[in-house]
Amino acid sequence: MSRATPYKEQTVLPDRGFPINVFFVGPIPHHWHDHIEWIYVRQGTARIQVDASFETLSQGELVFVNSKQLHGTDWLSEDAKLLCIVFNEALVRGSGLDVTEHHYFLPYLHQRSEWPAVMRKDHPITGEIGEAFARLVEEFGRKAPGYELLVKAELLRIFGLYFRYAEQSARQNSSLIRQSNEFAALLHMIRDRYDQAISVKEAAEFVRLSPNHFCRVFKQLTGKTLVEYVHLLRINEAERLLLDTDWPVTEIAGRVGFPNLTYFGRVFKKLKSVSPSAVRTAAGMRGI
Repeated sequence: MSRATPYKEQTVLPDRGFPINVFFVGPIPHHWHDHIEWIYVRQGTARIQVDASFETLSQGELVFVNSKQLHGTDWLSEDAKLLCIVFNEALVRGSGLDVTEHHYFLPYLHQRSEWPAVMRKDHPITGEIGEAFARLVEEFGRKAPGYELLVKAELLRIFGLYFRYAEQSARQNSSLIRQSNEFAALLHMIRDRYDQAISVKEAAEFVRLSPNHFCRVFKQLTGKTLVEYVHLLRINEAERLLLDTDWPVTEIAGRVGFPNLTYFGRVFKKLKSVSPSAVRTAAGMRGI
């Protein structure tokens, strides 16, 4: 059995021939997937995380989520409503016969370059993108003849406008973008190595900061210490294994990085408010 990566969502796009889905959602649990996503705040206020960045967004503002980026949202107002557009990169990439793929999409989709995650409503381009979102949603909902072409046209228009915004932001915020990129790469590394020991010194060197400065910045960005963040990844994966496998608790503890069973049980109960054995017993009662 291959090891699953914590938080990965097996996102399903209904039509493989036209890989896109449009829907409205409530709060979004933390997850990542292999597709690209736009999140647009239709109304209200929400707090949104993309990798190491936490932002408060209000009506008319939007977030870009690249493939494999950790993201999630929490409500800050009861009337909050988010529009999500999830799609495969194949929908916007060209055939390689023109300049658009190599000049625009490949550097970003392969994360050699970084898009800013957030667009604010006071930027002139944001209003134009909002109008394009509205047209895209209408065409996708009606599904009249030719809607695929018009949906794709609006999606490309959104990207065209966003590339302009990204270039402006890159010139104005080069140092902030560098640090954000480094912390995003660090979080990817931690998620891949969640079951291994990662010291503050190692993590600080990864983002080229002193250990003390790193601890302050990491807590500010994630709301957790490095140890707390790693524990959360480990315990979430342990909970999944308790529910989905019949492996002994001792084996599961070791697989997620806890060689000490007592310590594993203490951390698990602190984060989940129940013991590992209680989770396993509940899973057995449901026939899992």
